[in-house]
Amino acid sequence: MAEQRTNQPAPQGPGGGPGRHGYQKPKDLRGTLGKLMHYLGRYKSLLFLVVVLLVISSACTVGGSYLIKPLINDYILTGDFPGLAKMLAFMAAVYIVGATCSFGYARIMVHVSQNTVAKIRSDLFDRMQSLPLKFFDTHTHGELMSRYTNDIDTLRQLISQSIPQLINSVITIVMVFISMVILSIPLTILTLVMVAVMMVCTRHLAGKSGMYFGKQQRDLGKLNGYIELD
Repeated sequence: MAEQRTNQPAPQGPGGGPGRHGYQKPKDLRGTLGKLMHYLGRYKSLLFLVVVLLVISSACTVGGSYLIKPLINDYILTGDFPGLAKMLAFMAAVYIVGATCSFGYARIMVHVSQNTVAKIRSDLFDRMQSLPLKFFDTHTHGELMSRYTNDIDTLRQLISQSIPQLINSVITIVMVFISMVILSIPLTILTLVMVAVMMVCTRHLAGKSGMYFGKQQRDLGKLNGYIELD
C-alpha cells in the first residue's frame, strides 16, 4: 500500500498537505464554532470566572492610568507628599490586583485549552478508527499528522490566547473610551479619526497576510508529507 502511494503524485491536502482538498476557508464556520462551544461547555464555571478576572484586570489597567491625573494635579503640584505616598500605595495595589487577575485567567485558560485539545485529539483518533482504508490510501501520513499537530495546535492557541485577548481588548477599549470622553471630547474625536485610518490600513495588510498564511500552511503540509512518506 505504501509503495503504491509513493508511485502516485502527491495531491494537495488540508493545511497545504497532500490530499485533494487544499487550503480553503471553513465550509461551515457556524457549525465549527458550535462544536467548539460544545467542547468548552464543560468549563462554563471556569470560563465565567475568566470573564470576571478579565473585567477586573482591564479595569485595574485603565484605572491605574487614570489615577495619574489626580496624582499630579492634587498631590505633586500641591506638594502634598503624605497624600502622594498614600496615592502611590493605592496605585500599586491597583496594579497588583490587575496583575494577579491576569495571571489567574491565563492559568485557567491554559488548563481549559489543554484539556479541550486532549478531548478533541481523542475524538479525532476515535473517528479515524472508523474510516475506510480508502481514506488512508488517498491521504499521506504528513496530512494526517498535520491534523493532530498544526491544526489542533492552532486551535489551542485560539482558546488559550486569542479568545481571552479579544475579550480583554474589547473591555479595555470600552473603558478607555469612557475615560477619554471624561477627560477630553476633542481629543477623543481626533483619536477616533486616527483609529479609523489605522483600521483601513490593517484591513489591507490583513488580507495580504492571510494569503501568505495559506501558503505557509501548504508548505507545512508538503513538508510533513515528504517527511512521513514511506
